[in-house]
Amino acid sequence: NPGLDTLDIQVFWKGHPTVASTNTILTNAAFAKAYYLEENEYVEWPADAGLYTVSVPGQHDLGLALPWGGTSHPVWFKNDPRVATAKALGGVFNRPLMQGVPVLVAAALEQMEGKSEEEKYRIIDEQSAAIRSEMPPRENPRLNTSLDSVYASGPLGRAHCVIHGNSNYKQTALLNAHAANELLQARPRRVGFVSSCQAFGHRELLGTLRAFGLVLDPIVSVHR
Repeated sequence: NPGLDTLDIQVFWKGHPTVASTNTILTNAAFAKAYYLEENEYVEWPADAGLYTVSVPGQHDLGLALPWGGTSHPVWFKNDPRVATAKALGGVFNRPLMQGVPVLVAAALEQMEGKSEEEKYRIIDEQSAAIRSEMPPRENPRLNTSLDSVYASGPLGRAHCVIHGNSNYKQTALLNAHAANELLQARPRRVGFVSSCQAFGHRELLGTLRAFGLVLDPIVSVHR
């Protein structure tokens, strides 16, 4: 829609992070800066902003979220003529866990101060193992839920899309399987560093997730 040029994106999930997920959070904090897109320019998220308090669709409680490295949305939409501004935040529904993330990251960064890259990775591995050194239990669809929420706004309209799902890591695995199957049969719609929706089509990916019972139909409201 030409009247919607700003995207406000939130991703939430419930469950236990894997060893790799915990490691990624610390690695991003140590070696990468987080950015969002504002009027087609990259803007760095404040490093000391801490947790963001956000409203969670379908819940009375407020949620806590972080840039999670800024996510890739600013890059995906950087040259998209339909989008000028894009911000993405993510978090888990477990409030105590979210409150502990900035403390954990700050402690790890303090230990890394002045260390070599090799030593930094060693500290990251140690910190990650202290939180979780084993794979979490198999996902329970009643407990391991997900929520994707996107507000699109502009001078000529507003839209909101919410997708409720379950089994976050199964969703990831299924999307990878879908992508591999598509690449064995045809060229992707777009190449380079693009989103899975840009490469394989959002309707097709949603259809696959729906077919395996991992997401509900999107809840969409539009005002023009």
